[in-house]
Amino acid sequence: MLRHPIPIPKSAQPLVALTLLAGTVPASADEAAGLEFFETHIRPLFVEHCHQCHSADAKKLKANLYLDSRAGWETGGDSGPAIVPGDPEQSLLIHAVSHTNDDLKMPPKTRLSELEIGKLKTWINMGAPDPREGQVKRPNAGVDLEKGREFWAFK
Repeated sequence: MLRHPIPIPKSAQPLVALTLLAGTVPASADEAAGLEFFETHIRPLFVEHCHQCHSADAKKLKANLYLDSRAGWETGGDSGPAIVPGDPEQSLLIHAVSHTNDDLKMPPKTRLSELEIGKLKTWINMGAPDPREGQVKRPNAGVDLEKGREFWAFK
């Protein structure tokens, strides 16, 4: 049996085992609270209101914006990064869901409630903690420019 430098009470051992199996231990209580807030409030909001048009599973991706991974909102879409961690007023996502700009209203047919918008602002103020991993697929990813230059029209 392994010996730990810090004794772990038997009642806490299953929690410690699950935490170790998860692969990451939050660096601080604030980070843990932020991740819990994301999982409780933000991920369900994204799934319900955003993933239909802004995820890898979308039938037709809108504005080249993925909201199903951290890399997606960091990279952003046609208008740039969707979220500025720590600054909801500079985050395009907040402008879109607030319906303050006629050209940028998301979701397009309904408006999120003030409570939902408030949760997004709170999350962004927390630094937008997001444990989701993934790569952003871009339409031109994997394009071989050298091979393209050999196309007859470019000779």
